[in-house]
Amino acid sequence: MRDFEDRLAEVYPGAMRFARGLEGSETDGDDLLQEALLRAWRAYPRLRDPDRFPAWLFTIIRNTHRSRARKKAIRRWLSLDRAAERPAPETISFEEKDAVRRALARVPLPQREALLLHEVVGIPVGEIARRQGVSESAVKSRLARGRERLREAYRRMNPAGGAT
Repeated sequence: MRDFEDRLAEVYPGAMRFARGLEGSETDGDDLLQEALLRAWRAYPRLRDPDRFPAWLFTIIRNTHRSRARKKAIRRWLSLDRAAERPAPETISFEEKDAVRRALARVPLPQREALLLHEVVGIPVGEIARRQGVSESAVKSRLARGRERLREAYRRMNPAGGAT
């Protein structure tokens, strides 16, 4: 399916950052992306509007993440010994990345998804609204609240470190 590969090449970097951000680490994010891409590849022949490929793919990644999260929650509930972290850009120190990852993990999922899609992947508010099935106002609210929660969580963990 050459067409699938061509369309994927256009959105792959953003899809990878999104998956890593949702899962909390490069390794888990890469695993999530591989699982989502397998699902997408299998379903691609049924995609009615190939021009909607990016939105369709990001929806599959998000749904795959949610499915994996439910399974993880069950395992966590049974074992009570797991923790998640969130990736950050490569331009900051390991300590700073770790602080941002931990702070991002404290942001509620709908807000975290909006932040990752907008700030990391660069998707416009209107597109995020369609992907999340909410109004543009709701996305703007999620972004504002998510940024505030991220700043507050970061400050609590790093009192001398300032704001993000």
